[in-house]
Amino acid sequence: MSLLARLADQFPASPARVRLKAALLYAGVRYHESLAEAADWAFPNYMPYILPPGVAAFRGQRKVNLPYLVRMADDTQVRLRVKPDSPFEIRPDGSPLGFGLFYGPDQTLLTSLTFEPRLAWVDALTGDGTPMRHTGLSQHGEMLVLNIAPGCEYFVVPEGEKTRNLSCSFCLYGLPDKRLDSLGQRLYEAGLPPATVKRVVEACAHPDTRATQLYLVGGSMLDMAKEGERYVQIARALKDVGLTDRYYVAAGSGALERKHMEELKDLGVRGACFNMEVWDAAQFARVCPGKDQIVGRQRWIDSLEEAVDVFGKANVMTAFVGGVELDGEGAMTDARRALESNLEAAEYFIPRGVQTIYSLHWKVTGKDRGQEPVYSLDLFLELNERLAAIRKRENRLINPAFFSRRSAYMQLEPDYDEEPA
Repeated sequence: MSLLARLADQFPASPARVRLKAALLYAGVRYHESLAEAADWAFPNYMPYILPPGVAAFRGQRKVNLPYLVRMADDTQVRLRVKPDSPFEIRPDGSPLGFGLFYGPDQTLLTSLTFEPRLAWVDALTGDGTPMRHTGLSQHGEMLVLNIAPGCEYFVVPEGEKTRNLSCSFCLYGLPDKRLDSLGQRLYEAGLPPATVKRVVEACAHPDTRATQLYLVGGSMLDMAKEGERYVQIARALKDVGLTDRYYVAAGSGALERKHMEELKDLGVRGACFNMEVWDAAQFARVCPGKDQIVGRQRWIDSLEEAVDVFGKANVMTAFVGGVELDGEGAMTDARRALESNLEAAEYFIPRGVQTIYSLHWKVTGKDRGQEPVYSLDLFLELNERLAAIRKRENRLINPAFFSRRSAYMQLEPDYDEEPA
């Protein structure tokens, strides 16, 4: 039985578009030269692709850029992953979108598609000559992601004259590095340089971002009050030029104090997403030692519930990393128990107005980097199918203004809840 036929038989409650997207996240697509050609105009992957032996060089090079995000004819979006043994291939099909997704030994055309384009703002300059792509702004389809304070203080928690690393076990995203210098961020200080804020606001104000959502993120601070002040500074700058009216702005911060949530709402911020990463109390302490020791699991949960009071029940989310509780020393050893733990989180949060969003745990650190996700394809689909049933039962579907199908490139929740146009 083919992969898609098996998934249709095993997960009939999942729409075909969801099963296909999940299959692509795991199986990827085979390399075709047209992918490298499309990188001339598509939004590029942040890592180049190394052509394997036996594959002809592209324009004399073996290291090539590829598109980052695939957009299918029904607006399903998925991150492009290339795997030599995939049953899928993307190549030109003569359709208005330009490309087709072909499947199996008979090369059945499943759908036409295109790639998210490299938009004009990426190559534009701010008033002081800074490339907008270097201002701390990136894009995932309909969602702009604003991050001008990438350094996470959990990596460098002061302990006497030294520091200790209490960062989340799966994460290198907030590792303090040279980005801090280019953006002017100073660890343990809430305020951000006015010039840095001005530049990224100018990039967000570009007339052709084609985005509807603006997601504010940054490295966590050790002081909740200071982190709140930082987000208020950014929101005020966005409001001053009308961008909280133009975009659905959400704060993807750490847990915040209520007074700062209320300030953010007054400035036009409409949503909040304080990411727990993992639900089980013991695994939360193991995987997220900084969040556990600096903030506390119960305080994190309380902050999410306060956010519902402030922003409303359609406007609060918390993200989890599906499978992280099964990875590393001290991890759960039973995949079914891990699945049930994640469903416990949904049963707690969704009736209270907090959406639980699950990303795959890709191995990006250590000797095992690049391996398959810790969750199997079947486990990930089962999790998402059961989550969708909880949302439907509670009449709490994903708010597409906050998190749409055109911004969910490695998550499935909007694909279950939002009907294609």
